Formats: sequence, C-alpha cells, structure tokens
Amino acid sequence: MSNSTEIISTQKVLQCVTFPPRGFSVGFLKKGSTPWIYSVPTIESQILIIYLLTQLFHFPLKRIGFPKIASEIFAGLILGSTFLGRYKSYQEKLFPLPSQSILGALTTFGFLLFLFLSGVKMDTSMTRKIGKRALVIGFLNHLAPLVTGMITIFALSSDFYQEGVTPLSIPVEVISIAKTSFPVISYLLKDLELLNSEFGRLALSSALISDLVGLAIHAFIFLIVIGAKNTIQRAITDAILLIAFIIVLIFVFRPLMMWIVKRTPEGRPVKDLYILMIVLAVLLSGVFSAWFEQTVLFGPLIFGLAVPEGPPLGSTLVDKLDPFTSGFLLPIFVTVMSLRTNLSAINPSASYTYANIVLLCVGSITKILACLLPMLYCKMPLNDAAAISLIMSTRGVVDLASYSFLRDDKIINQDSFAFMVIATAVMSIFVQIMVKWLYDPSRKYAGYQRRNLMNSNKKLPILVCIHNPDNTAAILRLLEKSNPTRDFPIVSNVLHLIELHGRASSVFISHQVQTKAITDVAYSENVILAFQGFERNNYGAVTIQAFTAISPRNLMHEDICTLALDVLASIIILPFHRKWAVDGSVEVEDHGLRTLNSSVLERAPCSVAILVDRGQLKRSTSVRASENVYCIAILFLGGNDDQEALAFAKRMAISGIISLTVIRLISKQDVSCDVDEVIDLDIVGDWKQSRSSWENVKYIEHYVHETTETALLVRSLVDDYDLIITGRRNNTHSPLTAGLEEWTEIPELGVIGDMLASKDLKTRASVLVIQQQQTTL
Repeated sequence: MSNSTEIISTQKVLQCVTFPPRGFSVGFLKKGSTPWIYSVPTIESQILIIYLLTQLFHFPLKRIGFPKIASEIFAGLILGSTFLGRYKSYQEKLFPLPSQSILGALTTFGFLLFLFLSGVKMDTSMTRKIGKRALVIGFLNHLAPLVTGMITIFALSSDFYQEGVTPLSIPVEVISIAKTSFPVISYLLKDLELLNSEFGRLALSSALISDLVGLAIHAFIFLIVIGAKNTIQRAITDAILLIAFIIVLIFVFRPLMMWIVKRTPEGRPVKDLYILMIVLAVLLSGVFSAWFEQTVLFGPLIFGLAVPEGPPLGSTLVDKLDPFTSGFLLPIFVTVMSLRTNLSAINPSASYTYANIVLLCVGSITKILACLLPMLYCKMPLNDAAAISLIMSTRGVVDLASYSFLRDDKIINQDSFAFMVIATAVMSIFVQIMVKWLYDPSRKYAGYQRRNLMNSNKKLPILVCIHNPDNTAAILRLLEKSNPTRDFPIVSNVLHLIELHGRASSVFISHQVQTKAITDVAYSENVILAFQGFERNNYGAVTIQAFTAISPRNLMHEDICTLALDVLASIIILPFHRKWAVDGSVEVEDHGLRTLNSSVLERAPCSVAILVDRGQLKRSTSVRASENVYCIAILFLGGNDDQEALAFAKRMAISGIISLTVIRLISKQDVSCDVDEVIDLDIVGDWKQSRSSWENVKYIEHYVHETTETALLVRSLVDDYDLIITGRRNNTHSPLTAGLEEWTEIPELGVIGDMLASKDLKTRASVLVIQQQQTTL
C-alpha cells in the first residue's frame, strides 16, 4: 500500500503526516537513519517517558498522601501542549500526531477492558441485600446534584454560552458532574485499605446504586439526543436495540457464563478457549453499542455485569487481564488524556469560566450534603459521615474518560475539558487527604476492656482462623485438649478467610444469619461441617459460631480484629505459615500468611496464639508418654506472655486427661529481683500450691548458666512431648535468651518459639506460641 500524505490542522498549525505510518526502524547503525520517524520505537519511547515521569512525581507525592492518578495527570500536563508540547522539535520527534493517535487507540482499548473488568467485579447481588441507608444515599448522591445543577443552568443561562458551546454542552456537563463511578470508589477504598471495613462496605453499596442510576440516566439522555439530532423513529429503533441487547445478555450470555462455571471442575482453571471467546464477545459488544448510538464503552461495562463475579470465571478473567489493563495501559491512558489538555485554553476572566466554577462547586457541595445529611439522621458519627460523603464525591479515571470522549464528540469545548481535568486532579487529592485525616480505624477500640486468658472466667470465648481446610484438624485437636466441659465451656468463633479474587467488594458472612450461600462460600462448607460435628460431640460444652470473610490478603487482619472485638474473644488462634510434610520437611511456606499473622499480633484487641502444627498434633515419639495420655509442656521464663501461656495450660490440665509439665528456666547470672520477677514468683507459687494434689501436673526448675544451655535444653525437650506451649516474650530481655535474638528467623514466634519451629528440628511435637494483648486501648 502506498503511503498518502495528508495535511492535518491542529491548534491553527498545519502539519504534514504520512499514513499509514512506518512501523519498525532499521536501526541506528544505518547512515542517516533516525528512529523517530517510525511508529514502534516512537511509541516505546513515549511509554518509557510517561512511566519515568509519572514515577518521578509519585515517589515524593505519595509521602504526603497524593493519589497516583494525580501524578499521572501532572505527567500528562508536563508532556502536553501546556508545557513541553509548545516546542515544535520536541513534539515532532517524541509526540508526533500519528503516534499519539496509535497510543491513544491502544490505551483506549485498555480502558475498554478496564470497564469490562469493573463490571465483572461488581457484585450485582448486593442490590438485593442493600439496606435503606445505602439505597437512600445512592439515589440522593446522583439525583440531588443533577437537580441543583439544572437549576443553576437556568439561573446563569447567559454566562454559559460562548463560541464553541452548544445548547447540549451544559446539561451533559451537569450529568458528568453528578455521576459517581463505582470503579473509582472501589480503587480509592483499596488504596485507603478500607475495602473490608463497615465504612467501606457502606460506601461501595451506595456507589453501586448511584452508578447504576447514572448508567440508566446516561442511556436515556443519549436516546433523547438521538431524537433531537435525527428523528424520533431512529430514537425508538435505538431504544429497541438497547433493550434487546440487555435481554440477550440476561437470558443468553448470563446462562452461558453459568454453564462455563459448571463445566469447570473445582480447583481447576477455566479453559483458555472460554476466556478468548469472552474477550472477543466484549469487543463485539462495544461495536454493537456504537451501532445503537451509545458510546463504545457502554457495551463492555454492561457485558461485564453478565459475568459471575468471583471464582472460577470472574477471578480468572481478572487475574489474566487486570495486570495488563490496570497496571500497564490504564496509567498511560490517564497521562495521554492529560497530555491533550491545554491549560492556556482556560480564560480566567471569561464569564464562562466563572459559570463552570459555580456549576462544579454547586454539584460537589450538593453531592456531599446529599450523603452527609441522611447519615447524620441515622446517628452516624460526624467524622465518619463526612469521610463517606467525600468519598462519594471523588473523581477518577472514569470521569476523565467521560470528559475526553465528550470533547472528541465536540459536545464540550477545550476550555471545559481542561477545567474538568484540573478539577479531577484537585478533587482526588483533596478527598484522599481529608479521608485519612477524618477516619481513624483504630477508634473502634475506644473503651474496649482488656481481654486475655488471665482475666477470663470459666466461659472461654475463642476466635479461630482457618485459611484452608488443612488447618481444621489441628485446630479441632487443640480445642479438644482445651478442656471443654459444661463447667468450663468454650465458645469457638470460627472465621474462614478467603482471599478476594474477581470481585470489587469484600464480603463478610455470618452463617448464623445468612444461610443462602454465594459462590465462594461453598469452600467454607467442609470447614463449617467439621466444627459443627465437634459441637455435637461436645454438646453443652462447646458452642460454634461460623463466619466467612472474603477480602484482600493485606486487609484480612481488619476482619480478624473486628470480629474479635465484636464477639469479645479472649484469644485469637492463628495457623502458622509453614506446612510440614509427612517426612518432616517443609511442604508449603506462605509468606502472605506470615505477614497477616504479624499484622494481627500488632493490632489484636486480645491475646493471640500461633499454632505450629507438625503432623496435625499427632502423637509424638515421646518416651514419657503412655498410649492414653497426651503430654504437654510449658516453658516458663517469665513475663506477661509466659503468664498468659501458663493460664492457658491451667485450663487444659483441669480435666486430668492430659499430662502437663511446667518447666521453669532460671538464670544463675541474674541475682536482681524486679517487679516483674516478683509477679512471676507469685503466679508460679500460687499455681504450684493450688495444683499440688494433681497427679497429671509436674513442676520442674532448671538453672541455666548461659544462653547455649537454654538452646540445648529446649531442643532436648521436643521428643518428650506432643505439644509445647511458650510465650512470645516480645520486647522482653532476659539473660536466658541474651544473644539468641540476633539468630531469630521468625520474630513473630519469639526466641523460644523460633527454636521449636525451626526447619532443622526433626520432631512431631507441635508448638503453641502465645502473646498477651498488646493493643493500647
């Protein structure tokens, strides 16, 4: 195909460009060759420059609370016609018009997939469970600024019209200001780490309603515009096609997606052929939506709603497409839109600019008040209500895309576009900083009484966390040995934690209240049945309450700590991040679980125990244990954590069905006697006196000269017991462990726990490391 030359006029400057553009460069080595006349090296250079400049902005700005989208907008403004784009040599070499068009088309394709994935992540079943508060906030958040915006138009009608402004421009601008985007709210809550909080769930529910209302209004307005531009007959035809499109999605594509889910075996990946066909259908939906006069982005978003969220299909689509779209193409898309922004087009003295400012302020203030007043009426704290109101008024990439497409269709002019881009950047920065200042997640612990094993009564409330069914047997065996009787009952709150995949909103389910399962909860069925069987076998002594939390791994500690707070748990039991094989080697090491355990230890409102399960608490090779007695040892060095461990061991020994040995290590070097040691002596003395008549309890004291003796003694005990209990002893310094802290591999277990959980230790004895509550309340 021969190249054709066209004259393109942009910003009153004539430029000659060649179509189709040449692709690959012949290289630097060829004499007289320059890579900038070829599209591929030019686009690669543009992407590199965009990423470098974005990171250059984001590195310092994130430290003062700025969102990443602000850095992407700033990078676009620097590279665009506002600053560097004014230089002809720069624009001709690095950002010529043909490559801008190609890069824009590529990133628009990425935004199209982003909207499709946003539809996939939306849990439409939430609309059936949304409370009145979220429903009212969602409707008012969209309708109130829409009404006040239209009133403002009539009040300032003479100021809104200038050259390039059509009668349709201002109403469409009002609709854009009134819009609340669910993907934008979801990403903001994810950045603020509030996705799985009660605060975040209310904001997401309200945003979902507001976005669906806006989507319906958007489609209706487009049909009115079609009728005004063309004929009523064309508008009716497009309305019929739109309704037919939605019906086909509901009654054809949705059942087809469910068929794919049923055809995929549990735990197996979805076939690549299905994924390819779905992506192809997404592209066709964009073409079809343009056919009935909607934007090319309308179809993919609606099509995404037809895909079942969560595993296996929704999570597979998100895992395969999201890194490329959200991680790579979407940031470039934001920068490219900002790159096309010319701030010099804004005339500060023009009445039209003043009218735009008034319209934006009225719309934003109305959105905030429309959310704030209902929440204050519902007795929500002012800070929380103000934070949610600000979140519901924020703007992001979806709003930027809307402004860009409106400008391309010449519905709004360059002045309005530039103004709205700056408003989006300012609003996103303001909202993120203010929400961090207004909302304090730790405030929920205020007034909470200290809860631990030492202060608990006969009834013991426990929160046990299950990450996968492999944890179930070990936890059940530990509960069985914890002396559940009618006199000493155990209330076990079982929390099954599932990582969020293919869904935008986190889910928390109480199985005592919600009996209707969703897709992910099927994975909890075996766990719940196992604990319910344990409850039946210990009727009257054990009460089981089951919960399921589906949330991002880095936010699971919030679910754990919040539930511990609600159920007044005295101790949280967590599984260790290592799983041992039958031969004693490490089979799995989950570093994400280790990070989660550390987060819980730092924030828990009660005591925390980490269970290191070797062989699921099976019998050890103990030479002391008989066939019918389960042998437990507690290593007591002193301090709050060891006192807590001793309190747990007391409860286990009351039943008399286990053999308990209390081993106290005493340093010969430490001759001083501080307050903590006096407390230790009192606790051990009282315990020895009250349990002296029990044949199943032994008390042993070992005097240690140096830390090497401590290590040798601890290692010598592992084959004599089935379970060893010890305190974490965090930030507790003792001559017994001096110098061993430097060799600790797993600090969340403490020095002694780290030695007992070592990979080099070949034993079947399990370990329970306990930390007394540390949270400052």
